[in-house]
Amino acid sequence: MKKSISRRDFLKAAALTSAGAVLAACTSPTAAPAATATTTTATGGGLEGTIRVFALMGVPVTPVCQLLVAAVQAKNPKLNIKLDGYDGSAEKIYTAAAAGTLDDVFFNSDGNLVPFVANKVCLDLKPYATVDPDISLDDIFAPMLGLGSFNGGVYMLPEALDVIVMYYNKALLTKAGADMPTTDWTWDDFIANMKKVVAISKSATGVPDYWGSTMGNWWAQLIPFIYGYGGKVYDATTNKSTWSDPKTIAGLTAYFDMWTKDNIQVPLGMDLGGDAFALGKSATMMTIEGARTGEQAAIATKFDWDVQLVPKAPDGKHHAGMGCWGLSVYANSKMKQAAYEFAKTLVTPSIQFILAQQQLAVPLVKSVANDPSWMQGLPTPPANLKAFVDAANDADLPPVNFPSACGSVYSGIVNKAYQDAMAAVVQNGADVTQAFTAADATIQACLDKNK
Repeated sequence: MKKSISRRDFLKAAALTSAGAVLAACTSPTAAPAATATTTTATGGGLEGTIRVFALMGVPVTPVCQLLVAAVQAKNPKLNIKLDGYDGSAEKIYTAAAAGTLDDVFFNSDGNLVPFVANKVCLDLKPYATVDPDISLDDIFAPMLGLGSFNGGVYMLPEALDVIVMYYNKALLTKAGADMPTTDWTWDDFIANMKKVVAISKSATGVPDYWGSTMGNWWAQLIPFIYGYGGKVYDATTNKSTWSDPKTIAGLTAYFDMWTKDNIQVPLGMDLGGDAFALGKSATMMTIEGARTGEQAAIATKFDWDVQLVPKAPDGKHHAGMGCWGLSVYANSKMKQAAYEFAKTLVTPSIQFILAQQQLAVPLVKSVANDPSWMQGLPTPPANLKAFVDAANDADLPPVNFPSACGSVYSGIVNKAYQDAMAAVVQNGADVTQAFTAADATIQACLDKNK
């Protein structure tokens, strides 16, 4: 870190009721690169003027942004910050950007990052961050920073360390006579134990009353599984779609076998009346830390549960994807320095510690995450909070370097092709190789047109 924060500072920050007081004591004003600085400074120091922030309405975004407003204004009393709530529509971002009226700072997510960058909506924050004494990009876990990066630039600063882990129902596993997950579990161990859960009881028509897990077609679950078998879905060097590569097919086959052969996954499209894990109908759930507080509220005292790293793949790694939201700066903002100041405050150690203590985030700043102070006093379950941090060690970034016209694993032709192929296999019994050879053909046709 360019500027370190001691444990005493962390504990003091948690006790303070004013986020502004924390930032006033622990951070200092930043300087933007001279070539891009557009904000004037007030007499006596600090930024002045008005910036607007386009924030997704509701938890956790609104309370996080309110915290940032208090913190930034404490350092810059002549800076006026206005929060504008919106529904998260990417179309509204594009429309406002095209009209030149987009807010200086806006809510962003990993799924929208690349198209926003391609359409020159986002400002590259790396030149600002590299001369900023308050933060260090090297102190941010690489996978999370990677979700906000593209072609060497940093266009979104993420909010939390949101890598997938395995949530598990201790009571249901005990009822099934299954083992509790450990860091050494392989996917074979997972399958063997989830079969015990499915075997607990069944309806008159043979449908299990309990399921092993609730995985699906989210890239963050599927693509890392492929990587664990040595496969990949796109070769940028040759501009080839590789969903039908033998190693990729091996990973896909193992993934889909959990539905078609082992019968441990909740069938795609089956409605169990809500969140299957919270309802106690699924023994595990593979998702990010952002689900933690929701599960705490939904489960309450119905059963005991915890979290663990996802099982090991054949290559010995705990492959897992991720997803996150964060803040970006409008490329044509007239208040770039002030906008950057607001966005960067999200990843300062003091704010990350406060977010952790308020259960709004698992810290994505290594200097905070690796200090157990952030875990002190947090409600349980889950007790194994360290799993959220350790998951970053084997986290996998999504492939995002497809030609923009073809989409990506998030949207467009690429997304539809692989999801259609998965549905064909899992729901209609199609052959894996045939289904994904067809997906390759669809994607490749687009790649050939957009070299």
